[in-house]
Amino acid sequence: MFEFEPDEYIFTKFAFFFKNRKKKKEAQLQHAVNLSDVKSRLTIFARAVTGNAIEIYDAEREGGYRNNNFFLPSKFSEFKKVEDNISYYLFRILYLSIQKNLDFNWSGAEEHELKESQEAAKNHSDKVLKELFLQFPITEKYHQDLLAYYSQKTKEGKEVDTSFIYGKWMRNNLEDESGKELKNFSDRVKKAQEEKPKTVLKNKAVEEIISVQIDQKQVEDMVLQHQFEKVETAEEFGGNFRDMDGDDDLEDHENALEELNMKYTVRVDDTVHSVYQADFIENTTVSESAEADSSNFHIEYDEWDYTKRKYKEKFCKVYPKNITETNIPFYKKTIRENASTLMGLRKMLTNVNNKFQQQRRQTQGEEFDLDSLIDLYVDVHSGHTPSEKIYLSKRKKEKDLSILMLLDVSLSSDGYAAGNKVIDVEKQVSILFGEILNEFNVDFSIDCFHSKTRNYSTYQTIKCFDEDWDKAKYKVGSIHPEGYTRIGSALRHSGALLDKRDTKNKWVILISDGKPNDYDKYEGKYGINDVKQALRELNERNINSYALAIEAQAKYYLPQMFGQNHYQILTTPIELLESLVKLYEKIKHQS
Repeated sequence: MFEFEPDEYIFTKFAFFFKNRKKKKEAQLQHAVNLSDVKSRLTIFARAVTGNAIEIYDAEREGGYRNNNFFLPSKFSEFKKVEDNISYYLFRILYLSIQKNLDFNWSGAEEHELKESQEAAKNHSDKVLKELFLQFPITEKYHQDLLAYYSQKTKEGKEVDTSFIYGKWMRNNLEDESGKELKNFSDRVKKAQEEKPKTVLKNKAVEEIISVQIDQKQVEDMVLQHQFEKVETAEEFGGNFRDMDGDDDLEDHENALEELNMKYTVRVDDTVHSVYQADFIENTTVSESAEADSSNFHIEYDEWDYTKRKYKEKFCKVYPKNITETNIPFYKKTIRENASTLMGLRKMLTNVNNKFQQQRRQTQGEEFDLDSLIDLYVDVHSGHTPSEKIYLSKRKKEKDLSILMLLDVSLSSDGYAAGNKVIDVEKQVSILFGEILNEFNVDFSIDCFHSKTRNYSTYQTIKCFDEDWDKAKYKVGSIHPEGYTRIGSALRHSGALLDKRDTKNKWVILISDGKPNDYDKYEGKYGINDVKQALRELNERNINSYALAIEAQAKYYLPQMFGQNHYQILTTPIELLESLVKLYEKIKHQS
């Protein structure tokens, strides 16, 4: 905490008052369009035009494109009509798509000044516009309107600023530093995170970061430096290191963080107490961490490297653990608050089960099988020996099904979706669905996972297949968010567990935000392609998979991993349970 002098305190209060008033004024603009509101449609549009898996992110200013990522202003309100402001985004998407198709951008890793990047974009705009107008004639009107607006806005004698029309050039093909190795890291980097964050803030838009990698010796040799240039200062990296004590003072710096430039970051191995959320892409790869202590029991799994089209053999270490801690109050509260939901769920699944309990073409039974009778009639009149299996039996068919519910309990599950805490949704659904599966005597398991580098992926079993549900159900409430999301290794271990079941019909149901990431390099295309490959491996062994995502942003990457008809995106326990019922019916059809 900062201790202010009276004049500093008064000035700080005034500064924040005017800043907040400006925010409220901007929020009240009825004609303003937020990128977040149109991002999903723009993403589909960009992918259709370019044929690439385009992702859209907030830009620091005018934006541009880098590889398969488009950067656009987070809000646009220059025109007085909503339709005109939406047209701006449509124009920029089409312009960037054509620019990308023509491959106009910086290549290599050299640095460029902002003005130089803007000039490069403007100098090549004629070529882009020519192709743009040819393919999409409507954009010519959009372009004329934008030019007229910014020309009118420019003072006489000044050059028209067209940066928000043509954007800026950005760097492609950034250097991959994944081959380097960190030295002198403490043992804490090798272990899963044990404490969850107390404070979460969302970052200011930034288009790339430079990750400064340090070790313990550098921290010990640091020189303390402070630059008091703001009313309240959040420390930015400037070549000297600060003490990394892990204290939770993020909330104290909330206002200062709104101005924080996240281009330079420092990677350390201390447990976090606060989360400053930021979406970074491409240039976020960091060196791999040091080897973990291999004395504890672990299983090694391959990981798929899509760039080399081959596996990294025995690359990931998975540490299986059994959860023993219980939380009886959470179980009782879930059952009490969802009694009516549980009753409805029981009725739905009873109906589903009854449909598939009748066994057709039996030698004896309570009713005739109409299809079998028709076949018998045909056989008699055609001179063939008819089958005696003409009855329907209502005997309960022996179950030949194993379901493994795999919960993502990484730190992202500590967030909220539609006002519901993700981790609580996962736990409630696990308890309610577990109750029903137990009643119908289905062979099922409930597991969860989190990770901290390829050297330490934790796979926790809440209820194993052969465990009594009446004992396991109290353990569900004890799980809590920690670590990161290395989905590929978790899926591979789930497959190994299902391989041991002698049932014919096997399913892995993943409940997650669906976004692969980890402390070391496991983001973007790399993570997505590893998950895809892990799912292919399951499919080859006749293990089915399905994903239920509790995160709106999952629609951008789940289709790339699971494909159509193999996932759903939900936000509430009720939606999730209804989807599980439909999935259960689908599973029974395949039995």
